[in-house]
Amino acid sequence: MYRWKLSSQEPCTMTCSIGVSRALAMCVRYDGTEVDDVYCDAVTRPQPVHDFCIARECQPRWEASTWSECSRTCGEGFQFRLVRCWRMLSPGLDSSVYSDLCTLAELERPPERRPCKSPACGAQWEVAEWAECPAKCGHRAKVDREVRCSYEDGTCDPTTKPPHTKNCTGPPCERQWTMSEWGPCSGSCGQGRMTRHVYCKTPQGRVVPEAQCSQEDKPLAVHPCGERDCRPHWLDQDWDRCNTTCGRGVKRRVVLCAGITSGKFQMFEDEACNDSEKPEEEDTCFERPCFKWYTTPWSECTKTCGVGVRMRDVKCYQGRELVRGCDPMTKPVAKQTCALQPCPTEPPDESCQDRPTTNCTLALKVNLCSHWYYSKACCHSCRPIRLH
Repeated sequence: MYRWKLSSQEPCTMTCSIGVSRALAMCVRYDGTEVDDVYCDAVTRPQPVHDFCIARECQPRWEASTWSECSRTCGEGFQFRLVRCWRMLSPGLDSSVYSDLCTLAELERPPERRPCKSPACGAQWEVAEWAECPAKCGHRAKVDREVRCSYEDGTCDPTTKPPHTKNCTGPPCERQWTMSEWGPCSGSCGQGRMTRHVYCKTPQGRVVPEAQCSQEDKPLAVHPCGERDCRPHWLDQDWDRCNTTCGRGVKRRVVLCAGITSGKFQMFEDEACNDSEKPEEEDTCFERPCFKWYTTPWSECTKTCGVGVRMRDVKCYQGRELVRGCDPMTKPVAKQTCALQPCPTEPPDESCQDRPTTNCTLALKVNLCSHWYYSKACCHSCRPIRLH
């Protein structure tokens, strides 16, 4: 009259990924009508049947870490955070995946940067890069840089003004002049010249600015030549480079009184040459317009302990105008890390609760507490590890 019958499968325990469905025993009458379990023999009752069921793939989602502190302690700065795409691959296995999965699912990505504003900075000192040391090898000199106030009314605190000059030492004295071979003679005596290239080089063969070699010992780059003797005449060497890297400057060259006697080159006193015909030894020169990088002082570190970030403004000026013409290859860094003393261990948060949708037992078992997502989702379970 009565018998046990397995029910149809229950719905899958998971709406996505892999779950479990089960079939329970129920007591039915001979005509198939379900009745109370007391009518069937409890000894012969079959055990429930559990089967795995595969649902659709879980949808990805964006997860964002907490915002960092403001990058500037005054004025306008930015806060940053880490945004990653996550998806549950199987029960208890929640993992970061490629961002393309969230993008293809047309999920709106949370912003990774947002502006933050602290009290206004006020007037600040801005400094340019140090100029190249003008000292000759083995000597000391002073090098300077421009220091300006960001406010034209000059309200910067004079007690905090950065130094605009400092001592510097010239390059090592092993720099030496090197010359190429003389070129062919270009004409007869008095008009004929031979030229060659003269470089200032390091022992490793690297060409450096001529100012790093002794100007008193610089070999001639231009030499008179000809088949017969010629009287003393002015011999001008090549122009030196402009003494400024930008704007208006001065260039110089060596002008000698020289000639050829018995087929040999000979130097004479200036009086032996016609003074009215002497070429100019100095001339003005103009390099590209003066674009200069200026930097403000470094901000405070974004952290009070551990490793943080400090920032500064980097601006390009031409005179008093903000422009875009500075060389990007020489742009000073605007952000750098700052390491302070280690942070003290944080006290446990007694009110912290694990996220119900995360298998924190598995996270502990496979040592995922060091991962930023699981340290947040399983904060209660991971607490003993953090304390340790």
